[in-house]
Amino acid sequence: MSDLEVFGKAAPGTGSPSKERGDCPFTQRVFLELEELGLPYTTTYIQEGPNKPHWFMVKNPSGLMPVLRDGETWIQDSYKIAEYLDKHYAGNTLKIPVEFRDVGDKIFPIFTKWLQSKDPGSPCRDEFVEELVGFDRHLQNHGPYIAGERPTDSDFALAPKLRHARVALAHFMDFRFPQELGAVQSYMNRMESRESFEKTNYPDEMIIQGWRTKFKLPEKIANVPN
Repeated sequence: MSDLEVFGKAAPGTGSPSKERGDCPFTQRVFLELEELGLPYTTTYIQEGPNKPHWFMVKNPSGLMPVLRDGETWIQDSYKIAEYLDKHYAGNTLKIPVEFRDVGDKIFPIFTKWLQSKDPGSPCRDEFVEELVGFDRHLQNHGPYIAGERPTDSDFALAPKLRHARVALAHFMDFRFPQELGAVQSYMNRMESRESFEKTNYPDEMIIQGWRTKFKLPEKIANVPN
């Protein structure tokens, strides 16, 4: 019998430990894989910031999340957790084929760079669209998921990040994912309608507040007078 516990970001103002989920896409990746594998697990959420509980820091000195505890084994970092789950519980069925490993991996870093710039006209905008176009082309050729007919770890990693980008850019930059990128639109709908995604999701408002706090953003960036 497994004894799995996930530690992730708590909803703002709910304390540590908390039972209220925050808006971390990296933690959601772990939840998605546990749900898809049908593994029972418990959750404990920790408030971000310098005042994490002492017992948590003893077991996880970096303080970073997500963390998976499997009995006495503690694993930090969503990528390492995914590898661990795949090896110990999934029989290597989650692993993405090597040739697709880098698909979509630039989308999230460019999104965060653009948001942090606080400039709707930043060159990051064109870079972001270019990455979406490339991802759309990949899905047309290899979809409906990144590696074909079934989702893998890369899908569970990317889908929460795409949602963060879609919600935050619409709110702060007045930017919408281009409708002509039909394969991307279908992909997001397909991933976000999975039972595992709906069960582990969080409100748009929490995503917006999370990025506003992280990058000290105004209520809106687009159409704000200088």
